[in-house]
Amino acid sequence: MQRRDFVKKTSLLTLGLSLGFSNIKKLYSEGKPLNIFNTAPVSDELETTVGELFEWMRTNGWAAHLQQTLGINLNLTGNDLKKELLKEINADKLTALRRNEQSGYDDFSGERLVQPGFPAYSLLFHSLASPRVRPKGIKEYPTLSQIDVLENYIYALSDLDLLKTMYRINSNEELVLAVFAYEYRPAFKTPHHAYADMVYSRTGIARIGNEPLNYDKLNRCHTSKPADETRYKNVAVMPARYGLFIARKVQYEYLSLVKSEQHKGSDLKDDRSDSAKFFLQPIRKVFNEDMLVDNSKIQFSEMHKSEKLEKLSLSKGIKMKDQKPKPRFSKDLVVQDDDIRNAGSSFLVISQKNDLIRPAREDGRILFFKVPEYGDEPFANRYFTALCTQEVEDVELLTGDNSNLQRIYNRYPAPRNQPLFVNITNKVKDDTTYQPIPKTKTRQFEKFIDDGNYYAPLFEDSICDGSVIADTAALNLGKLSGISKKCLPAFSIVTAPDFFPQVDPLDFELYDIDPGLDTESHFYEGGVASLATARIKPNPKMIDTGSDNTSDTYLAVISASVKKKTGISQSRLPEFRDPASDRGYEISGFLPDVASSVFAPGWDVTYCGIKNDIYIGTEGLGSPFIEDMKFCAALNGMWPATSPDAARTYQGSNEPDYRNPTAVPLLDHEIGICAKGPAGKEYESFGWDGEQGPYLEEIGNKWKINFTDLGRADAVGNALNGRLDMSVLRKLKSAELINRMECLKMCIHNLPKRNFRKEFTSNITGYTYLWLISAEKVNWGKEHAPALGVPSNLVGNNKDWISRKENAKVQGEGYLYVFANSVADHIGPKDWADDLKRRRLDVDGEEIYVCQVTTDANSTNKIAWTKVKKNGSINWQVK
Repeated sequence: MQRRDFVKKTSLLTLGLSLGFSNIKKLYSEGKPLNIFNTAPVSDELETTVGELFEWMRTNGWAAHLQQTLGINLNLTGNDLKKELLKEINADKLTALRRNEQSGYDDFSGERLVQPGFPAYSLLFHSLASPRVRPKGIKEYPTLSQIDVLENYIYALSDLDLLKTMYRINSNEELVLAVFAYEYRPAFKTPHHAYADMVYSRTGIARIGNEPLNYDKLNRCHTSKPADETRYKNVAVMPARYGLFIARKVQYEYLSLVKSEQHKGSDLKDDRSDSAKFFLQPIRKVFNEDMLVDNSKIQFSEMHKSEKLEKLSLSKGIKMKDQKPKPRFSKDLVVQDDDIRNAGSSFLVISQKNDLIRPAREDGRILFFKVPEYGDEPFANRYFTALCTQEVEDVELLTGDNSNLQRIYNRYPAPRNQPLFVNITNKVKDDTTYQPIPKTKTRQFEKFIDDGNYYAPLFEDSICDGSVIADTAALNLGKLSGISKKCLPAFSIVTAPDFFPQVDPLDFELYDIDPGLDTESHFYEGGVASLATARIKPNPKMIDTGSDNTSDTYLAVISASVKKKTGISQSRLPEFRDPASDRGYEISGFLPDVASSVFAPGWDVTYCGIKNDIYIGTEGLGSPFIEDMKFCAALNGMWPATSPDAARTYQGSNEPDYRNPTAVPLLDHEIGICAKGPAGKEYESFGWDGEQGPYLEEIGNKWKINFTDLGRADAVGNALNGRLDMSVLRKLKSAELINRMECLKMCIHNLPKRNFRKEFTSNITGYTYLWLISAEKVNWGKEHAPALGVPSNLVGNNKDWISRKENAKVQGEGYLYVFANSVADHIGPKDWADDLKRRRLDVDGEEIYVCQVTTDANSTNKIAWTKVKKNGSINWQVK
C-alpha cells in the first residue's frame, strides 16, 4: 500500500483497530453516508455560533475553495447543510486533492467534512486548523476562537453512548473529567507521523516574553515574533492552551506516545517502563453551550507560584541583606484578564509581558545577598561568575566501552530544591542600587569574586509552575451520571523563551548516542531528550496527585494510535517523519515533546524532591534563567532545540580536557562578528546572546584564537540592557541545522582526528579538539564566498583562493568551515584582549584547516579541505 492510499483509508482503519470496537463498519461503512439521526443534538447557541462561522467562510473564500476542489456546497442551510457536512466526500476528488502535496491535504485521513467526535477526521476542521492548508483566493484565516467553535461543533455531534461503544467503555464510572493541554498538528509533529491529528498532554508549556501575545492566523499558532515589527529583537510571550475533556484511564498499548528511542535501557524514570503505567486518554471535549452538561459555561482557573528566590534565601549559608524574598503568585506571573485568556471554550495560560530578567525587589527595595568566600562550605564552587549553591551530580552520564557507548540518566540523587546557579557579577553600591564589578587587564576581577564577602543583587524572572482546573462542581452532569464531579487538573509550566521555536529536540535524535545503531554523537554533554519521555510526577505543591496511579504520566504526549496490529508499516510514511523535510509552515508547540528534559540544573524544568519523592518543578532552575542559559549554551550539550549552541564562542575558556566543541553549528553572524577580526568594522554584529564569536589573528608571526571569555561574558548585563536578539535564530528550521551538523560531521571524519580523551578512538564528533572558528553559508560554484572569517594573510595576501566561485572544489549550497586545533598543553590563555572580555589561545601546532563542504546530491565532491601552511601553498584534499 502506497502512502497516499494509506492516508485515504486510514480513518476507518485507525478507528476500527486502535480503538478496538466491533461494529464500526456497520456504522461507518465505506460508501454509505452517515445517517444524521445517529448524531447528538446541538444547542441553539452553538448552532447560531456555527452559522456565523459558515457565513465567515463564505465571505472569505473558504466555501468557494471547497466547492471548486471537492464539489461541496456550504451555501445550504438547516438539515440540508448538515447532510452535506456528514456525507462522504467524492472519493475521486478527495484522492486528487490528497495527491497534490502542495494543497496541505496530503496528511488528512478522513472521508467527510465533519466526522462527529473526531476533528482530525473532519476535512472542514483540517482546512481551518492545519497551517499547511493555504488555498488561493482566501481573504482571511481563522482566529483561535473560530477554530474552537468548529471543534466544539464536531464534538457536540458525537453521541456519548456511541463513543463508549467504540472505546469499549462499559459504564460512566470508568470515565473522569480532566483538563488537558492540546493542539491540532500536521502529521510531521504527531507521535505516530501517519496523519494530522489532535495531540494531548496533561502538561502545558507556556513561555515568558517581553512583548505581548501574538497569534499568527496564517500558521494557526501563537508566535514568539512580536506583533510590533520595530521590536523584532524581543520575544512575545507564548501561551499554552487547555480544554476540559471526558477521559478514560488506559494502559499504553491503546495509545500512540511520543517516545525516545535512543534512551532504551536507561533509568526507570524514562519511558522504557511504559508498559507498566497508566495514562489518561481524552474521549470527548466538554465546552460552553454543551447539551451534555445542560448548556453550562465552563469556568477555568489557574494557580501559579515561583519559589526560586524564597528557596534560595532559606538555604544554609545564604545571608540576605535586610529583607528576604517572598514567593511570587499568579497575579504577578500570568495574565488574569478573562477577555485575553479565554479562547472560546478553551483556556490560555499566558505569562505577563515583562522584562525577561529584572532586579528582585520587596516593597520597592532591591534584594541583596552576601557572596561567600571561595571555598566556604557549603558553597565551595564557583562556576565562572555564578555561585553554585549546592553539590550535585550530573543527570546524564556516558557509560559503556568504546564500541557500545550509551547515554543513561542518573537516578536523581540530588534534587534541585533551590536555584543551582545564581549570578554574582554585581555588587551593592548603596542600599537601593548596584553596579557591575569592573573588569581589569589583570585577574583582579576574578579575585574580587573569589574573595567574596560583598553583597550582590538578586535578579528574578517570570518562570513558575502551577495547575489549571475547571470548575466542574457547577456542571449539570445528569447525562453523565456516574462520572465524578471532581476534575483532575493539568500541570502548567511557564518557562524560558524558546530560542529555536522551529526546532524540536526529537528532530536531532540521530545525532545523540543511539545504542544498537551507532556510537556517533555530536554532544559531549547533555543530549536531546524531550520532556515528553520523562516519567516524573508534577510538583505536588501545585497538584495533589495522592495515590493517583497516573501521576507519573502527566508529561506524556499522546494522540490517536496507529498500532503494529494494523499491519501498517511506519516506514511507508517517510514524508511525514523526516525532520529535515520542508514542512511548509512555521511550527509553535506548547506540549512537553517540544520542551527539554531535565539536566543540571535544567533549561525548561528541573527535578526537585521532598524526602526522596522526586517531582518536576522550576524552583531549582538558575536565577535568573539567563545565567543558566549562558552555561548551557557554552557547553554545547543542553537541548539544542531550546538552548542555542554557543560552544564555539567560548571553547577556549574550558580546560583542555573539557574543551567542548560545537554540536549544532551557528554561523558567524548568529554568534556575532567582532570588528577587530578579519571581517572588520563593516561587518561587526552581535549574536543572539549579545556576545561575539572567535576569530583568528596573527601576533608575532604566530596564529592565535581571539575569543570571548566565558567568565567575563555578561549574559545578565546583556539581558538587562536589551542586547539579546531573539530574531537571529527565530526562523532557523531543523533542515538547515541538520545540514550544518552533517557537514560538521563530514569535516571531523576527514580532518586529522583530535579526540578529547585517548580512550575514545572512534570518530565521535562530540569529542574532537578541533575548534570551529568560522562558519558561513556558501553556494559553492555559483556565488563568491564572503570568507569573512578568513584572514587576508592566512594564505598569501588575499582571499581569492577560497572566496572566488571559480575556485570551488564542491558544488551547491553548503558551508565554509574554518577549524583550528585547540589542544593547548596549559590550562588556558593568560593574556586579555583590549576590550577586557576577550582572551587569546595559541593555535596548537599551527594547525588551521579550511573546508568547503556540501550535502548537495548533485555535487561530485562533498568535501575539500586544506591545511594552511606558512609558505602559502594550498594542497586541497578532495573527497
